Amino acid sequence: MGISLNGLNSGMADTYSTLLGGMGGGDDAGGVSSLLGDYAAIKNGSYGKMMKSYYAKLKKQEAAESGETDQKNAGKVKDSASASSAAALYKSASALGSLNYDDRSEENIDKITDSVSAFIKDYNSLMKNAAKSENTTVQKQAESLYNSYYSNYKLFSKIGITLNSDRTLSLDEDTIKKALADTEHGNGATVKTLFGGIGSFADKAVNRASQIYRAAGDGEAVTSSKAKYAGVSGSSSTSTSGTSSTKDKDKNKTVTDASSAAAANTLYKSIEKLSSMNISNSNKDEVYKAFSAFVEDYNDLVNNTNKSANSNVVNQANYLKNIVSGNKSAFSRIGVTVNSDKTLSIDEKKFKDADMSSVKNLFTGAYSTAEKMTDRVNQIYRYATQGDSLSKKTYDNNGGVNVPTTNSILDTIV
Repeated sequence: MGISLNGLNSGMADTYSTLLGGMGGGDDAGGVSSLLGDYAAIKNGSYGKMMKSYYAKLKKQEAAESGETDQKNAGKVKDSASASSAAALYKSASALGSLNYDDRSEENIDKITDSVSAFIKDYNSLMKNAAKSENTTVQKQAESLYNSYYSNYKLFSKIGITLNSDRTLSLDEDTIKKALADTEHGNGATVKTLFGGIGSFADKAVNRASQIYRAAGDGEAVTSSKAKYAGVSGSSSTSTSGTSSTKDKDKNKTVTDASSAAAANTLYKSIEKLSSMNISNSNKDEVYKAFSAFVEDYNDLVNNTNKSANSNVVNQANYLKNIVSGNKSAFSRIGVTVNSDKTLSIDEKKFKDADMSSVKNLFTGAYSTAEKMTDRVNQIYRYATQGDSLSKKTYDNNGGVNVPTTNSILDTIV
């Protein structure tokens, strides 16, 4: 014979009542009273609701913590597809920077058109891969590259480059050829503005592709073996002689500069060390040592580039100095002074008295001051090492570039 649930509940309640009735009070009575209260909570369902709410809250908290971890690690997710397309874009964008946009011959116009077409193909490939990437740094850098295009979309449309709904680009080759041949309305100069020289869209694409390549390579430092120059083949002029003639001044843009290249290589490594450190108030001595090395290496690069005969090196060094000067207040908060000659000085006591979060803000993150400095140091090294072979460089089957070097392993892709 079975016992009904109602009968069981009634019996248990009677038992608790009997127990309580036989006690005159005291601690034991309080304990049993608590048990009875728990039983009542279970019986009326409030205990179950409370536990359900508790575990739901716990699950939500665990998910949030996991999300924070995932977000921190997202920038380190390896993305081979984006890395490959970034390497291809780096090559095609760099090639655009070495073309002669003033030559309006039919042969040269075809050459420029083919180069722009190759660039757009690589650009589109990168945008498609970055859109699918789980690497947040890849996404941000691709977004920044897209914004660079969009801010000049009217100029691009004049030469036959238009935007598609998926953020890729389309090229009308007839339009760009007409633009290149146009000497009356200046559309040929528009092509040069967009793709030739420092500060152009192609130049920005070189920088962004470099950052994407590094981020997509599982956070791989640019000083790793995979990022080395492919070889040291090729010839370059090491002449630093010059006259006041226009011809010689033009040559100065491509004079190799081993001293600036070596200084850039060293500075890059010190920036990388700071960027990868665990910067906190608990290891101030270690952070100070690394930062002092950075200051020394930065000053060495400034002094070398000030004497450089390569105008591209000088221009990129000026950009670098402007980045530092623009953060004068931030450096001052950690005891670092930007001197009148754009070099840096560091006060050990003030530095160690400062909150290391200020150092961390300067040297970590996709858009940190260190990241911006890295871009310019890369450019200084590229111009200083390649010299007059900049327009003659060739690429190997692994995506590396065969250029004269000073045995440095600085640049990300080339």
